[in-house]
Order: sequence, then structure tokens, then C-alpha cells
Amino acid sequence: MSTARVFAGLSGAVLLAAALPHAAQAQAAGAQAFSGPMGVAGRWAIDLPRSKFNTALTGPPPLSGELDVTIDDGKALAWTLVEEDESGVAALQFAHATLDGAPTKAVVNLNRVTISVERVGPSMVTVTTHGEAGSRHQSMKVTRTDPDTLLVEQDIDGRPGPPDQTLILTRVKGR
Repeated sequence: MSTARVFAGLSGAVLLAAALPHAAQAQAAGAQAFSGPMGVAGRWAIDLPRSKFNTALTGPPPLSGELDVTIDDGKALAWTLVEEDESGVAALQFAHATLDGAPTKAVVNLNRVTISVERVGPSMVTVTTHGEAGSRHQSMKVTRTDPDTLLVEQDIDGRPGPPDQTLILTRVKGR
């Protein structure tokens, strides 16, 4: 499995990891500390037609992807992400990170990576993958645009500019 696919999986998982409510709320909050759940617990599916994949950096898009956020208590986030392609499981991620805490380990496919999750709004986080010296540094901003939609803007190549990839996730109802 390619490094690009590994990071694609991490970024997909990260999208699950966060949420930004409404810009007005974030502005009103100013520099205050944010607390409480972000409203992202539950199951989310990648909306493939509305997402914009960067195949040059991550390889072909998955056929499907599901994020399951199991902890959203205002102190930590925990999630599992599974992406599938025509061969089966294309990406698999498990993470449990303290908000605004020290970097922690996560599992992406069969690789251990270091991530940190910074709370930057009432329902918004920035997730950063920390590489070793000289390796790729990836980050993503996750915003809850409404109660049932997550917007994930990923910087995969570590260079300034617009997001390299934009993913839309929608809440899975029922079950």
C-alpha cells in the first residue's frame, strides 16, 4: 500500500476527528477556551460525488469510506475510519487523542504515526500528522457546516496554498 494511500486514510480519519460550527459562533467566542462536545459523535460516510480528491498525491479515491467517532466529550476524540476500494480495505485508521494535548500515536493501516488535535473553535479542530525530520507534514481543518455535514480541508503536501484535497462527510442516520 502506498504512502500516499496511508496519508489519504489518515486525512480521511481526521475529517471525522473534528468539526467547526458556524463562523459567527467562532468569532463571538474570540480567544476564549472552548469546552464541551463538538457534536460529531456517530457514524459518517464520505460523500464521494461532492468530495474533491487529489489523485496525484493520494492515488485513486476510495469506492466508499466510513468514519465512526466513538468519543466526543470535550476532552478527547476517538475514531475509526475504514475506506474500501475494489480490492477490499484500502485504508484503516484508529485514533484516540486528547484535545490540545501532547502528540499521541495513531494507527493508519499497519503504520504507527504521531498526531495532535488542536481545538480551534467550539466545534472545530485542526489535526496534524507529525512526520520525522525531513518527512511529509500533513494537516487538516475539520468543520461541521451543519449538524449532518463535515467539511475536511486537507494539506497533504505541506506547501502553502489552497487545500490539496476537500472531503465532505455526511452523518449516517439510523442504526
